[in-house]
Amino acid sequence: MSSSIVVLGAHGAKSKEGGSSSFLLNNSNVIDAGNLLIPLEEKSADIETVWLTHSHLDHIADLAYILDNYFETRTKTLKIMALEETIEDLKAHFFNDKIWPDFSKITLKHNRQKVLCYESITLGKQYELEDSKTIQAFEGDHSVASVGYIIHTPTSSLLLSADTYSLEHILSLVKNDTSIKALMIECSFPIRMATLAQTSKHLTAKYLFEGIEPLKGLGLKLYVNHIKPVYKDEIITEIEQFKDTWDVTFLEDGDSIVF
Repeated sequence: MSSSIVVLGAHGAKSKEGGSSSFLLNNSNVIDAGNLLIPLEEKSADIETVWLTHSHLDHIADLAYILDNYFETRTKTLKIMALEETIEDLKAHFFNDKIWPDFSKITLKHNRQKVLCYESITLGKQYELEDSKTIQAFEGDHSVASVGYIIHTPTSSLLLSADTYSLEHILSLVKNDTSIKALMIECSFPIRMATLAQTSKHLTAKYLFEGIEPLKGLGLKLYVNHIKPVYKDEIITEIEQFKDTWDVTFLEDGDSIVF
């Protein structure tokens, strides 16, 4: 029996081609909020939990708009699950009554619950979702505090790296969890921009395939996301050159990831 999640935003930035990072786990849970409003429209009001990877704008932007646009139709508090550092960044720099209203102080129209709340995530803990899935956060390697996630089902699992530079932690996770059948890993920059990739803690095709070389031959499916749209053709060409025997799919908005 296979499972799937839906890609709402596949890219490393917003553009006319699509939105930035967001993934629908089921009707009420998403990972990241870079692109919720356009694909979900009024169904955005049904989202109950957003599992954030980190605080960068391309992963949080639509938190502002789904709360604003669907304030009157929401019936439940929107919970943000994230690292404590990420929560503090959102409170200080985003939902701070200067950049955007602090919705954690605002009451829903239909009951006395608050519009927004926060819960600090525990690394390594498996949280139950409604449809036999669990979600587990692991520490990432990015320019701010970050996590990736493993989505577990009774028969298989998907590892989502989020924005990352080092892949050492992913090697260890895959080797210790044989249920992982698919990887979703970012590739943000072309090889000629390797210095910027390293400084901002993102991957190029070369860094990506060097990093996952020890996993080659395990039969894992590789989904590539977070490509910067302006470099898309260049990055895809380089991935094709470096992929060797890897089974690679380039994600686009609206795709389903089956694992």
